Amino acid sequence: MTMKKVLIVDDEEDMLWMLQRNLDNGIPNIETFTAQSGHEALDILGETEISLVITDINMPGMSGLELLTEINNNWKETKVIIMTAYPSNAFENKARKEGAVRFVEKPFDINDMRKIVEDVLETSHAPSKPSRGIALLDIIQFNGLAKATSALKISTGDLEGTIFFRDGKVVHASFGDLTGEDAFFRIIELQKAELHNLNHVEPPLVSMDKTVESLLLEAAVKKDEEGASGIDAIAYSEDSPAGERPAEYEEQTPADEAVVAAAKEESAPPTQPEQSETTKDDDMTEIQKILAEFTNIDGVHTACLVGRDGFLLDSLARTGIDAEMIGAIASSGFGSAETMGTQLGQGEINMTMLEYTEGPVMFAPVGTEAFLVIVADKDTNLGWIRIAIKKNSAKIEKVAAI
Repeated sequence: MTMKKVLIVDDEEDMLWMLQRNLDNGIPNIETFTAQSGHEALDILGETEISLVITDINMPGMSGLELLTEINNNWKETKVIIMTAYPSNAFENKARKEGAVRFVEKPFDINDMRKIVEDVLETSHAPSKPSRGIALLDIIQFNGLAKATSALKISTGDLEGTIFFRDGKVVHASFGDLTGEDAFFRIIELQKAELHNLNHVEPPLVSMDKTVESLLLEAAVKKDEEGASGIDAIAYSEDSPAGERPAEYEEQTPADEAVVAAAKEESAPPTQPEQSETTKDDDMTEIQKILAEFTNIDGVHTACLVGRDGFLLDSLARTGIDAEMIGAIASSGFGSAETMGTQLGQGEINMTMLEYTEGPVMFAPVGTEAFLVIVADKDTNLGWIRIAIKKNSAKIEKVAAI
């Protein structure tokens, strides 16, 4: 079988190590490359024929979105998997299967990631499914998903437009003499465009303030109302001869149709259980919202913030678990581990773990006055817990002011 090359891009070394090790061991006939920045990834792409890029969406310097647009412009046959900690929605479930972009929400099960990678690699080499490249709607949706403040420039031939995002919302668009929503709806009809996503760009003016989902819903409604002839009228250039479709326009792909269909579902009024869940999330403390990043990891059922004196400061715990008892008991074990490190000359403790028959218990200091206790089931991905501890300890310390 032909060796397939996969490039993993993330600024977190732990994530790179975990993915490279697990993908190499779990999928035959792939060679993995790693990059800690978008610029490093571009260098590798320029020297090596890469079949698949797996990239984080938020990275310092060049973001995953900017890397995505560069891949779209220069390596259209390269598939992309986007990793992000932002919540997923109907777009990712429905629209990504037909395009060059797939979406994986962190934390993910490594077995699920393997299946997605195998599916993408198999699809990209199937002669019956030619690559259509990365869709404009993919980039627009990911800007909204990442809550980006950016400008997306779209150009094809003599046509050029710009969509401005602020915190993920579309706040301005321009296309020729058009501005606002008229410009946005004209832009999303473009296909085979060259894209440039520029981070931290403020709009020259605010002509609108809407979510990507609501705009795509409006686009879907317009198409339904206008019918086939109306859609053709929108897709034609004003200067085009009657009955002639310019080359830069194409029929909607299955992926684009799925995005629009998903927009309808995403924008539909939520059911009562979803409203109740939202209310529940709103009632969580700021510390609990961060602790939820641990309990969202498959297999982790309890996350506690405990003072050095053994008193529980905050927690998210499985029903039936006495978090206060965990705090009181854990303080003794954590103190002993610290003392051992000092006596052996190993310095300050960063993390420690006790492994039991039913699963691990992990400890990590938070500032000088508290520590985390993470309780999980057996076979839980410990790499995810380590990454989450490294990522969130400073956040908790700041929020808790400890």
